[in-house]
Amino acid sequence: MLDPLQRLFLREKPALALLAVEEMEIAYAALIAKRIDSTFPHTSGILSELEKQGLIKSRPDGRVRYLELTSRGKEVARSLKELSSLLKMPERTMLRLERLQQMASKATGPDKSFCLGPLRRDLAKLKGQEDARLRQAAEDFDAAIVAALHE
Repeated sequence: MLDPLQRLFLREKPALALLAVEEMEIAYAALIAKRIDSTFPHTSGILSELEKQGLIKSRPDGRVRYLELTSRGKEVARSLKELSSLLKMPERTMLRLERLQQMASKATGPDKSFCLGPLRRDLAKLKGQEDARLRQAAEDFDAAIVAALHE
């Protein structure tokens, strides 16, 4: 069985609410509800749970309760972004890497450096990706190209 915090973040709206608090300069329940396309009462319940779990803190100012992330909330938001990035690993970027690998496999003979050199420029962009698996695959492929150029 999941603990309360796991149960909280394995649902869409709480994760979106936490990320919205992080992204918004001024955050309060009505704005968060609008941003995550949720009702005000539902969003208020989510925000109360986030505060109870120590991920956000609120400060009342008149009728408005302004929200901000705690240091723990910032860590969870960062982790949620990383998880989101991993879960929606850009397929077209991976396909691009596969196309580059196909192009490299066709490069033979004395002119292969003219084909492989430009591929390394494209790989440099892929090596800068946030997705660790994609970045590692691009780095491994780049190392293979460097080795092939030195043959």
